[in-house]
Amino acid sequence: MHSSTAATGVRRWARPLIWAALCGASATQAAGIDYTLTALGGDVWRYDYTLAPAAGSPAFDEFTVYFDLPQAQAIMAVSAPGGWDAFVAQVDPALPDGGFVDLLHGAGPVVAGSVTSGFSVVFQAGAGLTPGAQRFDLIQSAPFTVVASGLTAAVPEPGTYALMLSGLALLGWAARRQARRQGEHA
Repeated sequence: MHSSTAATGVRRWARPLIWAALCGASATQAAGIDYTLTALGGDVWRYDYTLAPAAGSPAFDEFTVYFDLPQAQAIMAVSAPGGWDAFVAQVDPALPDGGFVDLLHGAGPVVAGSVTSGFSVVFQAGAGLTPGAQRFDLIQSAPFTVVASGLTAAVPEPGTYALMLSGLALLGWAARRQARRQGEHA
């Protein structure tokens, strides 16, 4: 009797917690900038970004991604999809911040709920360093106003999704098995 009550109590808080972890994490940010990172040899790396403004995010037409020291030493190439203009500020050890890449959408505000990929940056990292998440700002260019800030997020490998789904399937199987046992003992 007591174990059945405890199991029901666990189910009451576990399901919403799992659902929030799976679905709610991406809603906490006005827009997401996801990245994949590719080693090109030596200390040369490439970030490929995907911009995904959430529904209801503030209007913006520009974003900046920062390359903080000592992680990046030289930004060598930038590519952007059509309609986007790029500006690169190289890393300067005399300045407190590292370099950055600023991208401006010439056609006006980015449409909320849209997904834009094709942003790439090739750069040299410090010897032996593996780059990771970066700071970014979403900007309304006229008047110049930072409307949101955040950290870029790595795109999980397909194996990560498979592992997560198999874990959820295992949890479902265990819950059914426990419910069946409780039904037999009732």
